[in-house]
Amino acid sequence: MSKSVDLKTYYSLYSAIQDLPRFTAKQISSALNIGGRGQKYSTVTDHIRKLYEREISLRPNLVLRTFENYYTKGYFLRVKNPENITSAFYSLTQNPHLTYMLLLSGRYDFFVTSKYDLTFGSNLKIAKKSISYTPIYTNPLGWNHEVKDMLWKIASSTLSEGKIEREMEDWLPWEDIHFKIYDIMKNNVQIPFSTVAEETGFSSITVKKYFYETVLPYCNIAHYFFPKGYNHYHKSLILLSSQHEKGLVEVFSRLPCTSYVFPLEEEICLILFHEGVQDVMFAMKKLEEKGFIEKHLLLVPLYWE
Repeated sequence: MSKSVDLKTYYSLYSAIQDLPRFTAKQISSALNIGGRGQKYSTVTDHIRKLYEREISLRPNLVLRTFENYYTKGYFLRVKNPENITSAFYSLTQNPHLTYMLLLSGRYDFFVTSKYDLTFGSNLKIAKKSISYTPIYTNPLGWNHEVKDMLWKIASSTLSEGKIEREMEDWLPWEDIHFKIYDIMKNNVQIPFSTVAEETGFSSITVKKYFYETVLPYCNIAHYFFPKGYNHYHKSLILLSSQHEKGLVEVFSRLPCTSYVFPLEEEICLILFHEGVQDVMFAMKKLEEKGFIEKHLLLVPLYWE
């Protein structure tokens, strides 16, 4: 099988799993018409194994949406004394209340998220705080193109106007068991229910029932695609203000890789995967010159978890 056919197959698998995150080989085979007479479902299983081993995709995640009684706060932090950035870093990595943590190079030293209102040590200053609404993970329509080529096309694009909706739903009616199931499965929706049952003390039947009836309906599924493998790409975090947020999501969906969009109260936080920061800077400069972006700040993630 040629490289181009492989990539097309992987993208088709990624798309099918997006729709069927807890798939069976039979379901994927039927959806993609893979495996005819004399072929076994093991062919599909082998392709999926390579999809994840090569980090062309990452396991689908559960993303809890934004609710009035349970939502995420985003914090941009600065270290007061740069000599203490290492101790600040290790302090944050040990903080059990953080759901996401980035070490940054640029105006801010860290970006962290949490479901809690947090204070930090005397060496850390909160430079910016905002509600972080339900994130968007783009479906990369340019999966068979080069990043540089698509960024240059984006630079010459005309963007539609409109702000991303910042919806806060009424109420999350979860109890402790629902949070436990979510915490175990949030980084991999495909974890067997039997494994979740062992960790929670509930039966597999109960876990399955709670997952489908109470956990999944309040979550979105995030799936990812990186044609050359996740670790091949550089990452940039861009904090920007725009009246064309919907247009930005649309054009960045043309990239080969999944882009992450975190809507904040007044801005959006965008994480792009690329092969050269100069191409990202060129695209942002052109979009700003044409008035589609009011202002932007580019930061480089050095570490995240």
